[in-house]
Amino acid sequence: MDSIIRSIIVSDQEKYEKLSEILKYLFVNIAKISQDKYFILGSYAIREYRTINDLDINLDDQEFLKLERLTQKGFGHIEFYNGQIRWFYDLTSEYNALTNSTENDFSIEAFQKRPIDGYPNDQFSLGYLSQHQGLSVDNNGHQFFNLETLLKWKKMMNRPKDVSDIELITQILEQMGGKYRTNLLGYYGEGGSRNQRCQSYTAIGRQCKNIAKNGKYCFQHKK
Repeated sequence: MDSIIRSIIVSDQEKYEKLSEILKYLFVNIAKISQDKYFILGSYAIREYRTINDLDINLDDQEFLKLERLTQKGFGHIEFYNGQIRWFYDLTSEYNALTNSTENDFSIEAFQKRPIDGYPNDQFSLGYLSQHQGLSVDNNGHQFFNLETLLKWKKMMNRPKDVSDIELITQILEQMGGKYRTNLLGYYGEGGSRNQRCQSYTAIGRQCKNIAKNGKYCFQHKK
């Protein structure tokens, strides 16, 4: 197994942080993909509120061709999947072996998309979201749905698993008064300072990273 990916997996980080670092290592360091040519689909914007098990990427069709550099080195494979072309890299077995876990998923997949193509429609395309400020950026430079975009996406998808996320996102936006901005370190209020974090601890002994409502309430720990 690649030594850098191994070191990331065994590091003392949250699961989403490991996925983000691996994505940067593969896409930016090896494949030399431009970071303004892709974004992370789905629930990444609420990664500090619930577990993120995988990353789904909308990747510009021309930049997608650079993924050959990854497959030539044994990082994932390219295939047809549900009428789309995707690159898929599954590290679940390696993750469980290295962390003594029994996780169901630890993977990254990227779909080849023209800038005008999005899922489920073009309002969730790279071009549209870039033009309408629908994306935020994490500390590894990856673009992802911001909270307002994610809420629209979840409501449009309307799957059973989206119900609790819609409620959570709505609560987060309400506690921020509908005025927020996202920078490299996370979510901030209108004044630009981070709201107080919950003082509870997770099952593995880390302090909860959820932002408390008015500095007093954590939706995860219900206090």
